[in-house]
Amino acid sequence: MTQAQDTTLVVLASLPVDVRVASALQSAARALGYADGCAIVQLTDVGEPRRFVFETDPWAVIAIDDASIDALRTAFELDAQAFSPDVPARVTGYALVAVPGFATCLDDPEAKRVAWGRMQAAAHPGNPLD
Repeated sequence: MTQAQDTTLVVLASLPVDVRVASALQSAARALGYADGCAIVQLTDVGEPRRFVFETDPWAVIAIDDASIDALRTAFELDAQAFSPDVPARVTGYALVAVPGFATCLDDPEAKRVAWGRMQAAAHPGNPLD
């Protein structure tokens, strides 16, 4: 996992991600305008997610599985209508984006397209997507 300190995009996962998934996440982060990529952080390493977000102070957090999505919902007191895969949240200045099943989408072009569409909500504000 990548260190989260001094990063502007954090990817939160409940389980360790393999090299292929990590590489895809780094490529997506750069495409979203994050020149330094992203920090991939395991949920068990963050302690309390809300405090973690405030302390690392990223532009955006992308949760890539159900457990990490639920952890952000709980931490920021959001229900499924306020934060879900097709409903990103902006909370206290942070973009929270849900991309469930990211690790399994890489071999399915349609699922990959859907995941990319969701991730675009986390685009760096200084480098908007065309």
